[in-house]
Amino acid sequence: MSLPLEGIRVIELAEQGFVPTTGAALADFGADVIKIERPSGDPMRQVIAAGMVPTGEDGYDFLFELFNRNKRGIALDITGPEGRAVFERLLRSADVYITNQLPRVQRKLATEPADLLAINPKLVIARGHGQGQRGPDAETGGYDAVSYWSRGSVAHVLTDKAAVEPAMQRPALGDIPSGTYLTAGVCAALVQVARTGKGMVVDTSLLNAATWTLGPDLAYTSMTGEQMPLGVAPRSPLTMPYRTVDDRFVNLMMINEDRYWGPATTALGLTALADRYPDAAARRPHWLELREPFQAAIGALTKAEVERALREHECIYSFYATPQEVLGDEAVSLNGYLMQHPEHPSVRLPAAPVQFDNQLPAIHRASPRIGEHTAEVLAEMAFGAEEVAGLLAAGVAVQHGGPGA
Repeated sequence: MSLPLEGIRVIELAEQGFVPTTGAALADFGADVIKIERPSGDPMRQVIAAGMVPTGEDGYDFLFELFNRNKRGIALDITGPEGRAVFERLLRSADVYITNQLPRVQRKLATEPADLLAINPKLVIARGHGQGQRGPDAETGGYDAVSYWSRGSVAHVLTDKAAVEPAMQRPALGDIPSGTYLTAGVCAALVQVARTGKGMVVDTSLLNAATWTLGPDLAYTSMTGEQMPLGVAPRSPLTMPYRTVDDRFVNLMMINEDRYWGPATTALGLTALADRYPDAAARRPHWLELREPFQAAIGALTKAEVERALREHECIYSFYATPQEVLGDEAVSLNGYLMQHPEHPSVRLPAAPVQFDNQLPAIHRASPRIGEHTAEVLAEMAFGAEEVAGLLAAGVAVQHGGPGA
């Protein structure tokens, strides 16, 4: 059974996490993604080594694997004429080109859309930015910690007003969704190219991804001029978090209170409340005080006891899961949301969040070492053995085995 992007070739000239996430997702969807690295390698390879993100006991670079699995990799210096010729030949064979080069770098290397479409008029060109392709900061670099987490207000709305320091970002928290949004744009553009035969440019930014993520907050603020309050008080007791006797939080989310009032009160031994407050008109004026008996009931039970009772009565809820519990979640396992790494069996990497024809996603290829597939890809581009040897000897291209590989 085939994947929808089989036969699509993607050239990735991108570093770090944001845009390479797009390449990883497209590769998961079946595309042949060829990652071009500078001969010294993608700086992402040094993030764990520099201590910016903790690693496991054996020092395995799970972060680079996350962004670059299922790709082939070549190392190429495109700044000179010989490397440029290889680059252009790759572009002629491609359907998609993805990059996070700043505009000034695109101008310097002649990789602006007009340059690339002159080489391949049917090319989808996908660009990831920090703050967008327009405005005073279009030329300014950006990372998810800056453009998404900080400038996009995600950190602010998640930080308690009484906090001494802002909420801290998790690694790549903005990179991964932003790259996935760019993936959607690539797929839409491929449809357009198939219809018209004309190439298309796709743009998104980390800041754009943040505004999309905070859509409800920003819409509220645009109307009121104020930050949206955290939660609405009072709220139905069936849409609140509670703490168990063994200090685990459970989140009830039964928005259809009429449907779930009976099951929830029965599950928690609160049938007297069901009789006393039989309908919405009777309950709503007492929402605030009704939290107390729910907390008392849940607070007297363990996580296991609460879960058993709520599940038995088909209530809608979830405990605040730890990462260890997500790894052990049967739904995560059976649906293939975390894929086993082929070279490091203990590592699980999240799959791109789309599946096709009920196929479970898989990592078919570990991330490439620097220049691992250089000779292979050049041969596919009809470079003869002597030409390949000459490019390698001149340092224009690098085969696996160089520094940092």
